[in-house]
Amino acid sequence: MFGALGTKRKSGGFTLVELLVVIAIIGILIALLLPAVQAAREAARRSQCTNNLKQWGLALHNYHDTFNAFPRYSQAGRVSGSGISLWGYTVHVKILPFIEQQALYDRIKTVSSDFYLDSNSIDSLTAALPISAFICPSNEPYPLYNHLGYTNYAVSAGSNIGWSIADTRHNGVFQARVETKMAGISDGTSNTIMVAEQRTGDNDDTMYHRESDLVRGLAWTGNNESTSQGPITQAQVDTAGAACHANPSNHTSVMSYRYGRGSFIYTIFNTLATPNWKYPDCMTSTSTSSHGSSTGIYPARSPHPGGVNHAMADGSVHFVSETIDMLTYQGLGSRNGKETATLP
Repeated sequence: MFGALGTKRKSGGFTLVELLVVIAIIGILIALLLPAVQAAREAARRSQCTNNLKQWGLALHNYHDTFNAFPRYSQAGRVSGSGISLWGYTVHVKILPFIEQQALYDRIKTVSSDFYLDSNSIDSLTAALPISAFICPSNEPYPLYNHLGYTNYAVSAGSNIGWSIADTRHNGVFQARVETKMAGISDGTSNTIMVAEQRTGDNDDTMYHRESDLVRGLAWTGNNESTSQGPITQAQVDTAGAACHANPSNHTSVMSYRYGRGSFIYTIFNTLATPNWKYPDCMTSTSTSSHGSSTGIYPARSPHPGGVNHAMADGSVHFVSETIDMLTYQGLGSRNGKETATLP
């Protein structure tokens, strides 16, 4: 149809080429936006994780104010005359009243006859009961519907291979048989690690994942089991880790499985190896019934890029890079080693 001047009117709408260009531009914008959205979500999750650790620091300080000491990392019941047991009650259980979980604490205390019975007696109470202060949202949930009572935070046993070594070699804020007083942190509370993150296992022993599995059969060489005896070198730690990584057939995937039992990989870590260590957690026991109830290397781990959140003994929270010097990190794990280690 022609207008008054005899010109042809253009029809409205987009051409196919114009539409394709618009779609391409939208696709590019989405591709640019998604990483930013994901980064923002991870930043929010990491912030929540940091806030949880601040809550941990406050709870532990309030516990110390009440009892004039920090709790042992495995408060054993009658099943262990040595005072250290896989079945012992954890720091996590002991701080429940200080994280607004008094009712649960009272139920555990009653069922265990004031922590006299072994912690197996409380599994039915805690296995399916998640505690938000124990969970970092950046981690995958433990993949078992009736075991939501897991934890992504572990307490520091210090720079030693832990468990059955001599009491004098337990040099972390948390010890096996002795409660640590604030005055016992002679290296300074701002220079001593108290709590850090740990990753969630996948509950699948048919598949091996270096970053979240425990390998049994660690061959520990050398005379030192603790930095309180002298240096433990990078070569010694890495040689042991490489051997475990090369032979993962006997491994377990129950990392962070429960917060009710005082065992490494469940609720305890040590600072022999740096955060997010390139080798798996590894312990000396070869028994398939052992889940961290043995001496070994149990590093702090997280899914956060580049490092792991740590709470220091003064209650402050810091993100510690996985590239930190190992001897510095070991010094930060020791409460009384007279090291000059400070956070980078």
